[in-house]
Amino acid sequence: MIKNQARLQGLAKCRELSRLLETKNLSGIVQFRKTANEEEQVPVIKKWKLQMEDGMILEHLLLTKECPWEANATAVAQYRAELGLCCNASFWLVVTQDNAPLGSSITFDGNKGQKVLVNAHLFDLLPKRSPFSDIPYRHCAVVGNGGILQNSRCGQEIDQADLVVRFNLPPMNFSDDVGTTTGVVTINPSILQFRYKNLQARRKPFADALQPYRDALFLIPAFSFVGQSDLSYRALYTMEDFGLMQQAFFLNPHYLSTLSDYWKKEGLKPQRLSSGFMLLSMTLEFCEHITLYGFWPFLHDLADQPIPHHYYDNVLPRAGVHAMPNEFSHYLRMYAKGVLRLRLGKCQ
Repeated sequence: MIKNQARLQGLAKCRELSRLLETKNLSGIVQFRKTANEEEQVPVIKKWKLQMEDGMILEHLLLTKECPWEANATAVAQYRAELGLCCNASFWLVVTQDNAPLGSSITFDGNKGQKVLVNAHLFDLLPKRSPFSDIPYRHCAVVGNGGILQNSRCGQEIDQADLVVRFNLPPMNFSDDVGTTTGVVTINPSILQFRYKNLQARRKPFADALQPYRDALFLIPAFSFVGQSDLSYRALYTMEDFGLMQQAFFLNPHYLSTLSDYWKKEGLKPQRLSSGFMLLSMTLEFCEHITLYGFWPFLHDLADQPIPHHYYDNVLPRAGVHAMPNEFSHYLRMYAKGVLRLRLGKCQ
């Protein structure tokens, strides 16, 4: 009887926290945190020098960590319907001959007002239709590159997903932690520029780097910023010249623009959405169940131990482009709603 009463009280607290997170009621969460700390001694991270909002995000997480998580099919369906209406990834995610016919123009999403003509040469590089048309997935694993994946032993769990999404050609020699399977992986043109010298010299290192991804589909934002299109074309030429059977597609700037507008209405207004948030949005349209791995924008883990920025290195990103903590707060709200799961510790 006492155990059941304690369990019901715990569930009531979790429901109240979920409600506060969904409504973004920071003042309510402050009071909730004070009550929880008094009754349960929930730990508060003291060492981290964070802005108030970032600190709030972490404390929200500490409070939700012990709450039972339940999938909410209604909330998932709402995101799928809203994103399908505004953005329609099935049709617009990648540039195709269907959505960019010969003679039309493509408007860059990063350099507003700048366009590129779909001439015969570009048209020939495009697939007839999207490989993502009408493909539902049951379980999707969206694998970020965060240092929190280091020593996580999540590889086996990740590989069990029907679709595994990765970002920016991450090293795959950490199989125990990140798995070996990949369905979709992004390639940022900046990687082609700096890591592979604009593909102007030896191109074999780039071709070799694609091999671990086997039959994955590669997504390149070729039309986000002026000057990156030709470099992205060279990536396709390299794959063809080296006889690779893998396929690469160009992310459609129309999709990225409408996606940015959607999330701005939801309160997310960075200079540019991260690749992780873009592709998570895609899976919200395509997947019944989503689990995020390696999404963690802080320098310490939940035990307050220092971790590298990536699971494979500690190279920090350029400041001011993305808003990772803000994006993470949206992941946390989706977690509270039962839309997705967050893996932040060890899987085994």
